[in-house]
Amino acid sequence: MGKKQHQSDKLYLTTKEWKDIYGGHKDDTATKIQRAQFKRLPFTHCALSFLPFEDPVCTPDGIIYDLRFFNLFCLSYF
Repeated sequence: MGKKQHQSDKLYLTTKEWKDIYGGHKDDTATKIQRAQFKRLPFTHCALSFLPFEDPVCTPDGIIYDLRFFNLFCLSYF
């Protein structure tokens, strides 16, 4: 395997072979629909109410909430 000068036996696959012969990565229609429907939340909006915030509060994880909605959320669950 690959010991003579003009042999083209390789011990690896090229990206073109992987894509053409084995299919590589294919997006199915469900994945395309999910990507089209997903909208990222703007940086100026609360993660609980999806409204623009007035008094922003940031958690250590980096999630930004409006103080009013964050207090209501905490009171209802704790």
